[in-house]
Amino acid sequence: MWYIIICPHCSLIQIVRSDQKYRVCYKCGKVIRLDYSKVRILYRSDNLNYVNYALQKLKELQATGKLK
Repeated sequence: MWYIIICPHCSLIQIVRSDQKYRVCYKCGKVIRLDYSKVRILYRSDNLNYVNYALQKLKELQATGKLK
């Protein structure tokens, strides 16, 4: 399973695997503890192609200010 999350420190949208416990944000360098009951999940799927497409669309929405 793949998730799309937002970094709580810098708002970077990124893809993570569901079995990961921690992630280092490559924009701000902060360690994100992936407690999925607390991290904002924007999208989830088993298909990585769908997740990549959703990531593109979410980044477009964020760039236009429609996603906060």
